Amino acid sequence: MREAISGKHTLHTGCRTERTAPTRSKPLIENRAGRVVFLGSLQSHECAPIPVDETLRDLLGIRTVNLRPSKFHSEVHGFSCLGVADSVPDITSQYEEVFIWHASHGILPITGSELTRWALDAPMGFHWILSERPVEGELEKMESMEVVIWGPEDVSHWLGEAVLMGELVAKAPEEESPPQAPNVRILENSPLHRSLPPLIDPSSWLSQRGMEGIGYSPVLLEARLWTVTGHLRGPNGELDSGTWSLFEDPWSPSLSILEDLETLQQAPDLRKLEPKSDTWISQDRFSDEVGKLLEVRRKGSYEESNISGSVRSIILQRWTFSSDDADIYFSPINIPGWIIHFETNKILHGRNGRLYES
Repeated sequence: MREAISGKHTLHTGCRTERTAPTRSKPLIENRAGRVVFLGSLQSHECAPIPVDETLRDLLGIRTVNLRPSKFHSEVHGFSCLGVADSVPDITSQYEEVFIWHASHGILPITGSELTRWALDAPMGFHWILSERPVEGELEKMESMEVVIWGPEDVSHWLGEAVLMGELVAKAPEEESPPQAPNVRILENSPLHRSLPPLIDPSSWLSQRGMEGIGYSPVLLEARLWTVTGHLRGPNGELDSGTWSLFEDPWSPSLSILEDLETLQQAPDLRKLEPKSDTWISQDRFSDEVGKLLEVRRKGSYEESNISGSVRSIILQRWTFSSDDADIYFSPINIPGWIIHFETNKILHGRNGRLYES
């Protein structure tokens, strides 16, 4: 039974940690001068803790006595030395110190020749290798060296056991929040039960297509009314403040300037249909679209002198939307629509006259 030492550390892992029975195999090489032990079935695994080397170092700091940096080279042919310990509770050895190594994840397994190259550069003494790579080879007999290698299954079991014992705490990585549009505050306003007026009549729409007699039911389609308050910046740094209303139709999907707010109506008490979540304009795209919609060309003039006198020319100057100090928020708004009762119900958009899946 492995000894439990007090202390905790947080282990960030992308998977659920489960306890499995340890696997041990007999030594592949054993002699009086040196001993090599290969432990575990040495199979790779899909869900290794990330980053493993940092997690191993933390767990070693909890379980070992006086873990300290090695005086020898810390990198030897793909093996990194995590440190030197006076003792390791999980490993018994006749030596006074233990060199602890980590072999990081790789495509190819560790071969016998690779172990031999490592052993030629490693110092004499007792060595414990924690490998993320499966080992497919044997280490040649080395004098005055004892080596224990744990494969991927042993390493994962050792870390999983530490989680169950409370020394490490496993948790899933936090989901990243969607990036905010730079320098633009986007706030959700209180709901307003308003609706745009329809631009089509469902009876006429069906009649024009030779589908008289097909039934339909009124619904409301969810959309957004954006209010943008900010400035237009002129060619010489001039600022012109303003407030604009933008209509986002996720069914199209499209974003347009809504000129006449007086046409908005009180929304009737009808069933509301939500669009697919990925049809809303992303915040990055919204910022770009706002800049394109609100950019204007205004008349400007300048004087030009020639032999016959001054000539006044009129040119168009570009005024761009400044998002640095803009306030942007949206309110829910509805689009009138109808469920057309075909063999498979379809949604008739009350503004553009197109059919959508229900």
